[in-house]
Amino acid sequence: MINDLAFNQDYTCLSMSTSECHKIYNCDPFGEFYTSDKNNAPTAFLRMLFSTSLTIIVPESGSNLGNRVLQVHNLKQNLKICELTFPSNIVDLMLNRKRLVVFLEVGQIYIYDLSSVRLMKVLEINSYSKGENDGVVAALSADDRSYLAMPLSAVNDQTDLFNESSSQPSTPVLRPSDSAPVVSLDALVELTQKNENSSLAKKETITLEDLQKDSNGWVVIYDTINLKPRLLYKAHDSSIAKITLSRDSQAVATASTKGTIIRVCHLNFDLLDDLGKLHITHITNLRRGHHLTRVTNLTFSVDSSVLGCGSDSNTIHFFKIGPETPQPESSDEDQSNRSSSEDLNENLANLLISKQPEEPEQEEGDKSYFSRLRRPSKLLNNPYTKSLIKKLPYKDYFDNLIWEPPRRSFAYVKLGENAPVSHKNVEIGLGASGVLMLASYHTGTFYQYKLPKPHDEDREECVLLSSHSLQ
Repeated sequence: MINDLAFNQDYTCLSMSTSECHKIYNCDPFGEFYTSDKNNAPTAFLRMLFSTSLTIIVPESGSNLGNRVLQVHNLKQNLKICELTFPSNIVDLMLNRKRLVVFLEVGQIYIYDLSSVRLMKVLEINSYSKGENDGVVAALSADDRSYLAMPLSAVNDQTDLFNESSSQPSTPVLRPSDSAPVVSLDALVELTQKNENSSLAKKETITLEDLQKDSNGWVVIYDTINLKPRLLYKAHDSSIAKITLSRDSQAVATASTKGTIIRVCHLNFDLLDDLGKLHITHITNLRRGHHLTRVTNLTFSVDSSVLGCGSDSNTIHFFKIGPETPQPESSDEDQSNRSSSEDLNENLANLLISKQPEEPEQEEGDKSYFSRLRRPSKLLNNPYTKSLIKKLPYKDYFDNLIWEPPRRSFAYVKLGENAPVSHKNVEIGLGASGVLMLASYHTGTFYQYKLPKPHDEDREECVLLSSHSLQ
């Protein structure tokens, strides 16, 4: 039985953990280069640090207490460096060169300095129920910024997440209704145009309770190096089903439980304010499909130009993300008013259409006014449009907000497997060579496809190059 499949941070290697052993494969060219003692090393998780010999292993215990032991190994020297025992079952772990993050079923996140395996902080979150089919919804960036992204709905009022140090709590404020100390999150919240007129914008103090009552679609970006949150923003109205970070931490992709729209939030580290808050430059909307489904995988390519999306439908979609569009400088007030909401796009477009300027009647064969609205250059020359743009606080992002509809995938793979419903169907690897790699839990097969270059034409099916059995 395959317990876990995982690519390393640059998609050059694939690890497989089973109830009998664990193995590591080179991806291109494909080949097995390490295996543990057969039938003597049941493994729940194995994580590699890039292509180094440092490996994190969680043995499968078979005990009712769960998998509570974590081991740090040097595989090249066949040496166990250290062993950690946790108070609860380990449900996931993530690492990069700076940090090791361990998620426990009881609802705790242990953050370690990987260089010394020293515990830096423990975050209290909601517990993961046994038998829950969604797994851990969180992502740790592969770069040294070590940002951790996760749904704000996973956080409870017992958390230490909003304290800016490991020992000193944040300055509380008193809520008049019950005089209970609460933490103000105003400095971290990025309100978009969609919700700047909501009740949140009218509050003197925004609290965790306020955000969680507003929606389950809020996301928190947490800095595991400096041990403090960097940003809170609303990605969806529905609950977050999947989240991932690009390798350079400059893009965050999220999918809601509806699974129809994927949003990629682009961050700019040059816009850090005095409090160290991140700011959103723009958001790219991606259309996975119109039918509801559960997104089980989101993966950025190494250069962040492509996003792969896997779901219960067994079709893996690939979207062109493209380079971040440089934006003009603007004030802090302008920054808080940026939005990429589809609702905003539609409302503004409808407003422009409703105020049609007077024009001579056109012949029947001429293009209609509505067809010309699809062309930004002509609409921007509309005198009414120009007057409206001047009044918009988010005018710098006018093109991005209105004229970019949700992008469709440029390529796809349709797996012929009839996989059972699970939060783990397939792992996606998008390396630097342009070869797409898929690892299937259901059949234990490693697939290699030729990923076409990103384009804006009709969708193209990826060509299968090879397939290999992992067992």
